[in-house]
Amino acid sequence: MEIRRLNTDDEAELARFHAIGDRAERFERPYATTWGLDEMRIELTEEDPSERKDCVVAIDGEEIVGAGIAFSATNDNTHLSWLMPWVEPERRRRGIGSAVLAELVAICRADHRTDLVIESAYPFDRREDHPYRRFAEKNGFVLANTEIRRVRTLPVEDVDLDALMAEAAPHHEGYRIEAFEDPLPDELLPSLCAAHNRLAVDAPGGDLEFEPESLTPELVRVHEDQRRRQGRRKIATLAISDAGEVVGYTDLVIPPEDLPNVWQWGTLVTAEHRGHHLGMAMKARALKELQTRIGPERTRILTCNAEQNGYMVSINERLGFRAVEVTPAFLLRQS
Repeated sequence: MEIRRLNTDDEAELARFHAIGDRAERFERPYATTWGLDEMRIELTEEDPSERKDCVVAIDGEEIVGAGIAFSATNDNTHLSWLMPWVEPERRRRGIGSAVLAELVAICRADHRTDLVIESAYPFDRREDHPYRRFAEKNGFVLANTEIRRVRTLPVEDVDLDALMAEAAPHHEGYRIEAFEDPLPDELLPSLCAAHNRLAVDAPGGDLEFEPESLTPELVRVHEDQRRRQGRRKIATLAISDAGEVVGYTDLVIPPEDLPNVWQWGTLVTAEHRGHHLGMAMKARALKELQTRIGPERTRILTCNAEQNGYMVSINERLGFRAVEVTPAFLLRQS
């Protein structure tokens, strides 16, 4: 078996790479989220000034039997890479996944990455002995953080969003809550970037170590343009101070495929503006905005939160999110 780089210029090879990843992610996971082929093509073939993607395939004879990606930020957190090894269900237990993972580890080691992370997902009752956990531990990774995936069905009919927003409103006088689709107003970008760059540091991460990110207004525009070409729509619901600065945000993304899902991306209120119920105000407003911008084919939102993030978990539970699976992160720390 040969492990080599993915040829992204070969349409058939890219399609096979995508198919392996899609099948691997969806196996025994009714709440998996995946990229469409066109989304992945744009993600992997266009240069991103803030992130490198190293893609490999496992070849047995003439057939691609395994695949994997290493995601590595280039402007910050350069000690860290996120690894995704994929094998189709019927080909597992043949050493393919370990061979793909070993190649990704070698690529990251050559780039002086010291903290390598695999994220996984499986049922609560298998959190101690699921095969995905055993695979990670067999390859030298240790459990570093545990998040919980939660699902909220759409449309929201069992929760009074207006009442939740009214309950929060007296606590955040002097702030306003606004929602935008791309592109965001120029004047909000500097403060939005400052807030966004705190997310990895401020959110509970267990044994994972992060430094602030380095998102800039210029990168925001690059990513907006990429999402437009991918067919993704992002609804950013922002908390804005009376000085006109973004002090909190929550992002919902509507992918072009991956029915019936809507993706919850980051949510943050900056430390100095907490205690004003802005988290609930933004999340409830975001749900109301979403329902005016989607069709009946979108029937659920998926989100993840660290188990120890009690504040955000409590907001999501009041909004009707229910826990459906464990999503742990496994760490290989190397010198």
